[in-house]
Amino acid sequence: MEDTTIRKLAETIIKDFKLTVRDRVDSVLELDAISYQNLGTDSHKYEKNKVKADSKYLYKLISSIDSTTGKQLIYTLDK
Repeated sequence: MEDTTIRKLAETIIKDFKLTVRDRVDSVLELDAISYQNLGTDSHKYEKNKVKADSKYLYKLISSIDSTTGKQLIYTLDK
């Protein structure tokens, strides 16, 4: 449920044309950072995998408005 909320919020941010592309990218990256901050040493593997999958989804959204940044983010995630 939580990943759906993050994804929907990111989609809303990406579609907000009142913001500049840089502001939209920054806002989505902030969501991504919050997801990773909520992980702890006691987090299960499935929780870590869920956050990584959400990151990939968010980076693909970023790629739709800023292809260079999005591709770089996806590349570093896959390493």
